[in-house]
Amino acid sequence: MPRVGPASVQNKAIDNSLTVILGPRMPFSIRCGLTLLCLTMLPLLHAQEIRKVIQPLDRIPIPAPTCCVTTSKSTLNEPVTACHEQKENIFPGCRVHAYIFRTVSKRDWCVDPGAWWIPQRLKRLEQRGIRCQIL
Repeated sequence: MPRVGPASVQNKAIDNSLTVILGPRMPFSIRCGLTLLCLTMLPLLHAQEIRKVIQPLDRIPIPAPTCCVTTSKSTLNEPVTACHEQKENIFPGCRVHAYIFRTVSKRDWCVDPGAWWIPQRLKRLEQRGIRCQIL
């Protein structure tokens, strides 16, 4: 007759609670395989989520500027960090064609595309890797 002591009662209680949680006992190899599968999938899923969050800095979109209602032909003396081209009548109330230059001081300048200095400025910006995005 097996000896019934506190340790065997405790082991039986653990077995019963595992049966409730995990279901009926499976052969060791299946249980081990499922556990191994779960443990290997968790880091892979986590790595995918991290990859979505971390992006190279050149792919982070610059927020689009507000709509230009009027334009200016005056030159800019401040370095430009972003360029957008607003076409006519694309947005309600935005009836002018304009180039929108965002400067280092985070100001947006609405410039007339017919300004004499625009082609040279666009060429210099493109050499620096800044291309005007069409809104």
